Amino acid sequence: MRTITLGYDDGPAARTALDWAARRAARDGSELHITTVTSLVGADARRVDRMLQDATRRVHDIAPGVHVEPHRIDGSMPKALAEDARSADLVVVGIRRGSPMKAVLASKPLRLVARAHGPVAFVPEDWAPNDEPVTVGIDDDASSQSAILLAAAEADAAGAPLRVVHAWSMPVPTLEGSVALLSSPLQVKDQHRRILKDAVQRARAAASGLRIEDVLVSSAPTPALAHQAPLSSLLVLGTHRRGVVTGGLLGSVAQDLLGRVSTPVLIAPNPR
Repeated sequence: MRTITLGYDDGPAARTALDWAARRAARDGSELHITTVTSLVGADARRVDRMLQDATRRVHDIAPGVHVEPHRIDGSMPKALAEDARSADLVVVGIRRGSPMKAVLASKPLRLVARAHGPVAFVPEDWAPNDEPVTVGIDDDASSQSAILLAAAEADAAGAPLRVVHAWSMPVPTLEGSVALLSSPLQVKDQHRRILKDAVQRARAAASGLRIEDVLVSSAPTPALAHQAPLSSLLVLGTHRRGVVTGGLLGSVAQDLLGRVSTPVLIAPNPR
């Protein structure tokens, strides 16, 4: 049976993430493990146990058939949660709106991505369910390979359309004068259109019955995806595991989007 691990601390964002994870577990027939890292909520074991009992009841109210395994662990975030979820198929945490640095359970949300062994979902505290498409942002490198496959699987499981978004811009000239512009805007756009077409083909190969919309936009990636977020039930992104600085991934599109959008963001893992 598949397993979802939810990092839980009983804050507003964590409770919203609990609702999302419960629905997701019911949809997929997954077990839901609710994990509380006790170093974040104090040493009162009885209070933590009551909190986990309340969370378990909430899951059963939302999704009566879901098997729940609540437990508390000692340690520090994000290492403790990542280690606890080593065998999980998905890790879920809540995140507060307004700042990507205010994730429940982690001062820097993407530290968890750097340590996790599978996909990680960040659920904003003001999330509400909808029937919009699953949206995946793709780049022109290997980070998008796992993202497009994960997004296709998500859309297929949800019975939702898949929207594939690719943002492009003209390269910055490295030479001065008229020779700096070696490609015309039409040539560059055509190159990026081929990248988008290849991604759509990979999605169709992964889930042949999907309804797929492709979106090519002249923009930086973050505003392009932020524009699509209200029209999406889920945002799926790839990420680079390189460039890790003290466990955080700096300057990524995911880092820029977390805390800005009310749509859950699912980060696809790259092969290690």
